[in-house]
Amino acid sequence: MFLSMNLLPVAVRPLMRPLAAGALALAASAFSGAAQAGDEVKVLLEILLEKGILTQQEYDTKLKKLVEAEEIRAFNEAQDVRKVSRESEQRAEAERKYKTQVYGQVSTGYYSASNMKGSERASGMSDQPKGNNRLGLKVTREIDGDTSAVVTLESNFSARTGAVGKDAAASGDGVSPLLDREASVRLVSRPYGTLLFGRGPTLQNDLSSAFDARQNWNFAGLKPVARYAGFHSSSGLNRADKLIRYTSPAFGGLTLDGGVSFGGIPGSAERGTHYYLGGRYKNGAFEAAYSHIEARLGYGSPTVIPDATNNRVDFFAAKYTFDQLTLNAGYVMTRNPLLPGAMLSTSSPGGKADADTWFAGAVYRLKPELSANLGWYLVKDKTSTRGLNDLRMVAAGLTWSPYKEWDFFVDYATVDRKDGATAAFSIYDAWRPDTGNKAALSAGTRDQSGVSLGAQYKF
Repeated sequence: MFLSMNLLPVAVRPLMRPLAAGALALAASAFSGAAQAGDEVKVLLEILLEKGILTQQEYDTKLKKLVEAEEIRAFNEAQDVRKVSRESEQRAEAERKYKTQVYGQVSTGYYSASNMKGSERASGMSDQPKGNNRLGLKVTREIDGDTSAVVTLESNFSARTGAVGKDAAASGDGVSPLLDREASVRLVSRPYGTLLFGRGPTLQNDLSSAFDARQNWNFAGLKPVARYAGFHSSSGLNRADKLIRYTSPAFGGLTLDGGVSFGGIPGSAERGTHYYLGGRYKNGAFEAAYSHIEARLGYGSPTVIPDATNNRVDFFAAKYTFDQLTLNAGYVMTRNPLLPGAMLSTSSPGGKADADTWFAGAVYRLKPELSANLGWYLVKDKTSTRGLNDLRMVAAGLTWSPYKEWDFFVDYATVDRKDGATAAFSIYDAWRPDTGNKAALSAGTRDQSGVSLGAQYKF
């Protein structure tokens, strides 16, 4: 509480003015950092004026300076806020527009299988037993809130031999091209869909993996059966060069997919155009898919590239999930309309096939980190051999995933062949011996059985 000036001795009053000025300065300093400091100083000035410590002229002068200082402070704060906000927005814009991702997976393990060539049994370090090893680089550039451009470069590699690129696991010598899995650019639009240009996967590749209970595993899954029956090949069926592919947005659960590959076979650049058309439908726990391929593949010796359709593939599949259990089934019809008498190759699957393929399976999650899978596969040979090259394969396995990035697995498979079968089949896709010999050993035509165990790491 302030004492009235009238109660103070006349000699003391002049001393109060410097003290008041000092108090005012201290108060202004104390409150300068707070939002309400200006108002509190104004109150103090009014009290000093009321008590007669300040004259009206002094009050007006100090109030004017206070208002000016407050305006300057507010202006500087606004500038600082705008600067920080602008810098933050610029950083966010740069981060949002460009995103670089390095990704991949690697799997290896041990295998042992019978009748891999004739009556020979083979065992040793397996290469890519669960899924193809891969290393990829993905660069995304956001054009606007709904549209992005994505460049993808992806290569296969062998953890057993260190080979990189096309057929790395198969030949072990890193045959060109290096970016065998993908070298493409995508335009991704939320309202309009995705358009792909370059070398990349087709719809068939996506469906083979999505609808196989064993997840298109290289060991005793849909992939080796599909290669045998002529609807899996890196030379145009599952991956293609010069590909233009369009995938629509989902319309009520339905996604349409189609593409064209202009001469999509390495070494056959100008001829052999491929066409793809299909789609996927998803409604809750149910999912179904269809893909149609009109492919022109090389055949004969020397290789000839036909203008007419060489391999026609119709792929149907569906799956349904009941809590912990997922069931799947599918049917694939492979035909060679150009060569009605085409037979399953006696030395390599190679895509030259006339066959009906049935497959079914189940995945049961015993625990969140432990699941069991079962797959059944049947190939009916439709060539003039009248079923001589039919095969029936059953495979089962366990997968333990203690961490998000790690899978540990064990699998068993058995294949039943007819006596006198001439077409080569292996339970291990593109299997090679664990020796210095790079030649293929997977030329067995007899019954086979084998076991595979290993680990896969995803990053």
